[in-house]
Amino acid sequence: MNKEQEGITYSILRITDIAQEPHDFLLPINGYEYMPLVSLEVAVEKLIDLVPDIKNYTHIARQRYEHSIDGLTQDESAAIMLYTMGWEPHDQCFYFVLNATLRSSDRQQLEPWYLYLRLLLNGLFRLPNISAIVYRCINLDLSSKYILGKTITWWGFSSCTVSLNTLQSEQYFSQTGPRTLFIIECHSGKDIRKHSYFSSTDELLLLAGTSYQVTDYLHQGDLHIIYLKEIRLIYPLLQPIHLPIMSKLNNSYPSVSTNSNILLKTTSAPIFQSTDTIPIPVQFRNPRLEKIIQAKQSKSELSLISMELIDQDMEIVAFYISQDDIKLTSLNLENNRIGNGGVRYLSVALQKNKTLTTLSLKNNRIGDQGMQQLSNAIQNSTSLTILDLSENQIGNNGIQYLSHVLQHNTILTSLNLKNNQIEAKGAQYLSEALQSNTTLTSLSLEHNQIGHGGIVNLANALLRNKTLTSCNLKKNNIKDNGIQHLSYALRQNSTLVTLDLEGNHISSEGIKYLSDALRNNTALTSLNLNSNRIKSEGVKYLSDALKQNTVLTTLSLSSNQINENGAQYLSKALCRNTTLTTLSLSSNEIGEIGVQYLSDALRHNSTLITLNLENNRIGNNGFDTLRNTRTFTISYFDCVKTRDEGVKYLSDSLRQNTTLTTLILSCNEIGNAGAEYLSDALVHNSTLISLDISFNRIQYEGAQYLRDALLQNKTLSILDLGYNDIGEQGAQYLNGALQQNKTLTILNLCSNHIGNKGTQYLCDALRNNTTLKKVNLCFNQIGDRGAQLLYYALQHNTVS
Repeated sequence: MNKEQEGITYSILRITDIAQEPHDFLLPINGYEYMPLVSLEVAVEKLIDLVPDIKNYTHIARQRYEHSIDGLTQDESAAIMLYTMGWEPHDQCFYFVLNATLRSSDRQQLEPWYLYLRLLLNGLFRLPNISAIVYRCINLDLSSKYILGKTITWWGFSSCTVSLNTLQSEQYFSQTGPRTLFIIECHSGKDIRKHSYFSSTDELLLLAGTSYQVTDYLHQGDLHIIYLKEIRLIYPLLQPIHLPIMSKLNNSYPSVSTNSNILLKTTSAPIFQSTDTIPIPVQFRNPRLEKIIQAKQSKSELSLISMELIDQDMEIVAFYISQDDIKLTSLNLENNRIGNGGVRYLSVALQKNKTLTTLSLKNNRIGDQGMQQLSNAIQNSTSLTILDLSENQIGNNGIQYLSHVLQHNTILTSLNLKNNQIEAKGAQYLSEALQSNTTLTSLSLEHNQIGHGGIVNLANALLRNKTLTSCNLKKNNIKDNGIQHLSYALRQNSTLVTLDLEGNHISSEGIKYLSDALRNNTALTSLNLNSNRIKSEGVKYLSDALKQNTVLTTLSLSSNQINENGAQYLSKALCRNTTLTTLSLSSNEIGEIGVQYLSDALRHNSTLITLNLENNRIGNNGFDTLRNTRTFTISYFDCVKTRDEGVKYLSDSLRQNTTLTTLILSCNEIGNAGAEYLSDALVHNSTLISLDISFNRIQYEGAQYLRDALLQNKTLSILDLGYNDIGEQGAQYLNGALQQNKTLTILNLCSNHIGNKGTQYLCDALRNNTTLKKVNLCFNQIGDRGAQLLYYALQHNTVS
């Protein structure tokens, strides 16, 4: 028998084993949900006596998957494959014994299967739910057990085919004699073909403990056709599990437990726990949603992020938030599929609710009609102060409804409309509302298309508005002529504190208008002009204004076209300015000469504490000129192409510096010598808390120097060594430091060519270390043995 024929044989056995299903109502399938995730080999250890040859077939399944498929780990994929494998005698096959156990009324028989079921279901729940019409059959008359309107449960995993043509074969379904065909409307099927030992079979898997209602039947002589529809019960019969952030150690388990301190490469997954559901007088039911709500019923915050909730689900949420005794103050519905219909349910409930202060509907499908419904709720709400409607489909008409309400609303303080479909007309409606609104303090219109007309209207509003303190206008196609109108308003406005104009089309001409406003403005403390078209000429205008301005503390000019001349203009301003504390100049063309100008100015300036020079190619000489600057608490020097010699200059300064707390040197060309210079400085430095030297060229020798520093340093809490090349020996050196260090809490060793041996060294340290809370080991070469070592090390580690 070749493999294709063998696959058909075992597919037939799985599809036609329906006669084994009991028609009794059994206890729910549970117990496994509290088990840890372990490797497949560990998961089947207790099954060796129940399933002969299980170890051999486990080995075969593990060898078939070397890379992640569908986002599953190697162990999860192999667990599914093991279920699909078959051998003789058939009644000793893995799937046969498992399904027989699931169909047994003695739930104690499931205990040896808990670890395997935890791993299997972890993989199956990660696969998307499939809604489809599928088929099962058997050469028996089972019609008497499937009565119209009856609800039945299949307790075992059910294999079906998605193609009716498959059942035309005599191998599956006889053409004569008693026979029953099941036509099933399923909504939670799992396509396991990529994980099946026989990938050529068009098999869809229905989960154990799934219930169906008999919706129709047809009898044609000896042929009996039964129509089933999957239904969701209030109390699930297959216990939901906590799907933790998935840990990938070379795509394999054992994984760390949910309270562990190891951070590996992660991917988010929905999380829910089973509790009793609440009685809800609604037609549509979602047990999973109801359980989450019930678990949070006495809490002040409810997060339902990324649960694929639809409009009908909002009927359940609306019922909950409209209860009189609710304590909820914050509801987060981000990243779902809520449209106008869902908002209608919410709006009715919000008018009754008296406690909710924060509502996030970010990244849903709300349009103008939904905005109309929500506006009615806002108009009558007595508690809602923060509303996030970003990343929806709200256009000018929707904003018109909202603006009408804002003219009279005295509760809402923060409104986020980022990334909608708002144009100049929509901005006009908002502007009219702002002229009379007296409570809104924060408004975000980021990533819309308000353009020139929109900014003109908003500028007019700022002339009258006395409450708005923060305005985000990123990415709105604003040009210099629009900035002229905005600047006129800023001369007279005395309340706006934060203004974000990043990602527009502002050139030096527009900056001239803004600079004139800054000379007179007495309120603005933060101005973001990143990613515009500002050249050194524009910086000259800004610098002249900074010599007179006495309130601005944060200025961002990253990703423009500023060269050393612009740096010279800024330097002259810094010699006189006494209020600016943060200056960002990353991704410009400052160069070594520009850094020299800045360094000269900083010898006289005593207020600037954060300077971002990332990605400016300042080189080693640039570091040399900055080494005597002692006022910084945060310094960004990532991607400036510095090498070991430049680090030497910086390290000389660190030995004596008493203010710097954060130093970022990622994406440079620092090698072992540079690590030695830094390590020597860390021995003497007593203020640095965070050091980022990721994406450099540090090898095990550099790790040795860092070990020596960590044994003596008493302040460093965060060390980022990701994407270097310290290897196994480097991990051994760090082990020596971690055994004694009492201050480090976060360590990033991502992508450092650390294998099982290096992992063992780190595990030795974890058993004794009492301060380290997070270790990132993603993208290393950690195999099953290393994963197991980590798992057991964390059982002894007591850091929470």
